[in-house]
Amino acid sequence: MIRFYSPILLLQLFCLYHAYTNRVEQKWYWLIVFFPFFGSLIYLYKTFYNRRNIDQVSEGVMQVFNTNYKIDKLEKEIAFSDTVRNKVQLADEHLSIGNFERAVELYKSCLTGIYNEDPAILKKLVRACYLNQDYESAIRYGDPLKGKSLFRNAEERVAYAWSHFYNDNQEEAEKNFKEMDARFTNYGQRLEYARFLNNIQKQEEGLEKLEELMKELDSMDRQERRFKKTVYREIVRYHRELSS
Repeated sequence: MIRFYSPILLLQLFCLYHAYTNRVEQKWYWLIVFFPFFGSLIYLYKTFYNRRNIDQVSEGVMQVFNTNYKIDKLEKEIAFSDTVRNKVQLADEHLSIGNFERAVELYKSCLTGIYNEDPAILKKLVRACYLNQDYESAIRYGDPLKGKSLFRNAEERVAYAWSHFYNDNQEEAEKNFKEMDARFTNYGQRLEYARFLNNIQKQEEGLEKLEELMKELDSMDRQERRFKKTVYREIVRYHRELSS
């Protein structure tokens, strides 16, 4: 019986985690807690009723208990089919877990053939190089994107602007931040603009920018503001930090 304990515990933990994240009814918690094996099986059967969902559950379990599972899976896919799409997906995953150098390497390997100047890949490279603290490369990959609509208000342009700042080109950095400073939009980019202003010793202007953002967000209806609650909290937190 002991040899079955660990898998049952893992199954129970997964079901509890899934139940919590999906806010299921209270009865399911009691069933899973007091009847770990059969309760979990019943929960899985009721919740996941087709093959696609069962596959998704299996993927979820593997990712919870094997942090490299997704990367290993993508590496195998590339070994089977070395496509730009597969390499970009693997690079995205490396970037998400902080393997910036490997992400840059993979993105760069995609710049071949018809993808040699692909704007979407260049945009990813801007961010990856910035996070890897290779600011000159971030600028080099960002330069061909200037004036393109997909880059005009992109989050990656923030990385491009900061790269200019860290590469001792404050004027170009400020120019990029200003061009993203449009009212009632681009809140993440404008928050970074406030950080930039504070970094160049323009604290008062930075505070004014934060207050402007808060006023705009406060003027929205509750539903609209709810979609921006994460950036709103960050704006308020940074405002308090600068005001203290």
